[in-house]
Amino acid sequence: MFKNQRHIEIMAILKKEGFAEVRALSERLYASQPTIRRDLSFLENQGYVRRSHGGVIPADDTVNTPVAFRRGKRTTEKARICKLAATLLSRSSLVFIDASTTAFHLAEHIKETDDIKVVTNGLPLCSVLAENNVRTFSTGGKLVKSSMAFVGRQAENTVNGFNADLFFFSASSFCEDGTISDYSEEETALRQTMHARASKSVFLCDEDKFNTVSAFTVFSLSDIDHIVTDVLLSESLLKEYGFTLQAQENGAYLYSK
Repeated sequence: MFKNQRHIEIMAILKKEGFAEVRALSERLYASQPTIRRDLSFLENQGYVRRSHGGVIPADDTVNTPVAFRRGKRTTEKARICKLAATLLSRSSLVFIDASTTAFHLAEHIKETDDIKVVTNGLPLCSVLAENNVRTFSTGGKLVKSSMAFVGRQAENTVNGFNADLFFFSASSFCEDGTISDYSEEETALRQTMHARASKSVFLCDEDKFNTVSAFTVFSLSDIDHIVTDVLLSESLLKEYGFTLQAQENGAYLYSK
């Protein structure tokens, strides 16, 4: 049960728009940001909403979670994963990077002097790499608002024009049977195209994705060459798919075949 009219108004906004930031709620509801934060804490404790540093969404919105919300979750862990994953990069290589909020953190490890070329369907990643003077190619295509990702046939056609050394990607779910899955059918299709045009693929996976399943199967671990995660994988899983621990740093682990 809601405690006051403001809680009802917050939920009405979220039901209509799917996502909101604290600052925007404060302005629209004529309440201070600390008051809004207390409201959101109450609503979260009651199970009505989910929060991150990026804002708030309804608790039952498990599909098409806005990128601003996802980018605010587990940022430290994602950054650690990408720092270790970046050790796989080699000078003058061409790489695919998907639009995931995890892979976004690779941007800080790619420098102009590395002479690395990046092909990505992530609009935010394009912007950051361009600011860093990294040679960047956008896939183009239809832009999905919730993920700020380009998808569709045009994006796939662009990817088919490149031959990449590495493909870095994440997904929304990783099941204990080795299945990698995602909620977006179109982003799944583009990841599969990138995988087909890359020599090796690197799966970036934080703990929140473990033991969950989404609607669309992206890959099996049998299709992947490297896994970088913040979880120690079981010996049975490593043996089944032929991975060994190659490196670890600050709570991140790199497994390779």
